[in-house]
Amino acid sequence: MIKMNSIVKKILLFISITLLVILAIVAAAEDTDVYVRVNAPEFVSGTFEVTIDIENVADLDSGQFDLSFDSSVVNIEEVEAGSIDNTEVPVDMWRFMDNDRIRVIFNLPGADGVSGSGYLTKIVFEVVSNPGDTTIMDLSDTFERVLVDMDSNLITTNWFNDNVTVGTSTSASTSAATPMADTTPSPTPVANSVKTTPLDSTPGSATSYTPAVQDTPDTAVPTETSERDDPDGLDTLTTHNLIAIYSLIGLLAFIYTLTILK
Repeated sequence: MIKMNSIVKKILLFISITLLVILAIVAAAEDTDVYVRVNAPEFVSGTFEVTIDIENVADLDSGQFDLSFDSSVVNIEEVEAGSIDNTEVPVDMWRFMDNDRIRVIFNLPGADGVSGSGYLTKIVFEVVSNPGDTTIMDLSDTFERVLVDMDSNLITTNWFNDNVTVGTSTSASTSAATPMADTTPSPTPVANSVKTTPLDSTPGSATSYTPAVQDTPDTAVPTETSERDDPDGLDTLTTHNLIAIYSLIGLLAFIYTLTILK
């Protein structure tokens, strides 16, 4: 009987340790979801700023994206550097691909990369139309959009659009309805060892362009639909909440194991 109790205690100890390891892995996995979204004012006039926000990135080294908009409603005046975790994200090059689309390429100096949240770039727009007009700010997967880590691997990313309306909420309500942005996220697939190609250009509006990375295939679109201020569509559990829950469960399992072994 004593031997049997000893075996049971060892089994329970093994199960508890295994549970702790699994919880740690799950918590780490939850912390790797990366989001990039257009952060624009809902109503605009004159000159206004739009940031391309990023959340939960790790070891970011470089990347690029295309931003589409209706140039009969707004137009771009300037593209400025971003900032992640108090680290500047320099813009290597930006240019108009056509009247309604720009391409932005950024590259962090050095080999350390940057982790955290912030924004990739700040874009200054000017309104060129009448109150009530609306345009989508589109980070479409029709064109190249990638984030690359310091090991030259693609970072799986959820991308989100936004839209702006010229004027105020009062003036917009009296105008004809305009279709809103399709804000369904589309993740970038994971690929290994994707090397960037040196840019044959200078900062600012360049006259020539060499693609920074290879084009990537589309993947399945997640089922959830994003909200304007909640891109992953979840208000309840954040990564930090989940980590706290996992830690509490692990602590309870550890205390239970110690009680059994007494």
